[in-house]
Amino acid sequence: MQTRSLAIALLPVLLATCACGPSETKEEAALAASTNTPPGSPGDPAASTAPQPSAPPSGPPADHIGPEPSATPTVPDPAAVALTLHEWRLSKAAKLCGPLTFKQTGDQSARVRRADFSGGWGVAYDTPEIRSAYGVAGPGVLGTDSLGPARQRVRLARQWPHLRELDQFPHPSFAGYGVEGASAYPKDNPEGRGLNSVAYVRVHGQTCTYNVWSRLGRTHLEFLLENLVLIDT
Repeated sequence: MQTRSLAIALLPVLLATCACGPSETKEEAALAASTNTPPGSPGDPAASTAPQPSAPPSGPPADHIGPEPSATPTVPDPAAVALTLHEWRLSKAAKLCGPLTFKQTGDQSARVRRADFSGGWGVAYDTPEIRSAYGVAGPGVLGTDSLGPARQRVRLARQWPHLRELDQFPHPSFAGYGVEGASAYPKDNPEGRGLNSVAYVRVHGQTCTYNVWSRLGRTHLEFLLENLVLIDT
């Protein structure tokens, strides 16, 4: 009778124990916490093993050929600038037309010297093989130089077989060019090899019609035109 009373007294305790279920171990609690971590957060196990983006490669591409790229700007040859300024100051049209020079010439063998242009100024470059291989000149002011830019463009377009814009100068600036004598390049020699390529140049704000020439071919003349700059006086 006493044993039966003890069993009845313990019944509520046993029922309460069954309702609570098994207790969690430390390992099970950690696993449960990891499955509730948002993806990509610091606690996400995958975040520590995800591949990281690699830094972009530095320097030129693998197929780069030639010297390393340089950020140093190209500047005109100081000797050419000094000679040009000297000749320009002696010219009659110095107050009407600023001096021009080349930022670069594409040739390292030439020596610069003065060139004779009546009433104006000129600078020529002699290579070991060719005297006056190329150069630039301000030949003085002519009657047609007083025309406005629109009429100057028409004049040069009619006179020369080629016309190009000179975007390094204030607009409108342009040049008409071809073979000396305002002729077209021969069909069998479109690069003008062995010929004297000549350009008449108009720079906005300047009165003169400048001359640029090259006996090194049409491509070289076009390179010189792209590298023309006004000298700061």
